[in-house]
Amino acid sequence: MSKGDCVCEQKAPGTMLGSPTNCSEFYMCRTGRPVLFACPVDMYFDVDTSACGYEAFCAENDVLPDQDLTRPPGPQYTPIVAEPARLQANSGVCRGASTGSVRVDSTGCSAFFQCTKVGPLRLECPIGTLFDSNRMVCEAADLTSCAYAPVKPLAPAPSLPLIPQQPQQPAAGDELGKLLDAMCYGKKNGEKHAHPVNCSQYFLCNGRNKAQVLKCPNGTAYNKKRKICDFAHNVSC
Repeated sequence: MSKGDCVCEQKAPGTMLGSPTNCSEFYMCRTGRPVLFACPVDMYFDVDTSACGYEAFCAENDVLPDQDLTRPPGPQYTPIVAEPARLQANSGVCRGASTGSVRVDSTGCSAFFQCTKVGPLRLECPIGTLFDSNRMVCEAADLTSCAYAPVKPLAPAPSLPLIPQQPQQPAAGDELGKLLDAMCYGKKNGEKHAHPVNCSQYFLCNGRNKAQVLKCPNGTAYNKKRKICDFAHNVSC
């Protein structure tokens, strides 16, 4: 049994827990192998706030006597080691958030932020994983629900002769987008709602009266009661 398995046993995915053997390291618990992160230089993981800090209460000696941390772990529980966290004190992503809160990275899904007393930490998910904005955990890339997936640039269209444009009715997609934006009016950033016409989708409000449509992984649908992507047979659509 590995250090990651001992620490994350019976913990919910996304739980942040300090390493029992190194005060500058911490685990993100998830289904299967946990992710091992490291605090920036001269910072340590504070077990009281579940975040890195310069003044931290360390759990380094909080190891049960019957845990053999020297025994080689099984491959299914060997922690996935991530790049060290980076402090971005000038970022406003954590404005108004409590210490220990997790925030998505609006520039992509390869990383996320955790709020600390001295500013946001940017944490990169390990290679092969992305940050799932629905489950708030680094997940296998092909299973990830990403709120800010990068948009591939379109190739330039070939030049065509100009023809008179006829007035057109608004596209159905445009009308639906306006409806979703209206449903986000006055809603808080990160608030999730079921898609009104597609059970495999949901939308995320950005706090500025705009909606971001997200798609659940294959075989799942959005559960309005639990506010997560759930197995399709558990969802009444």
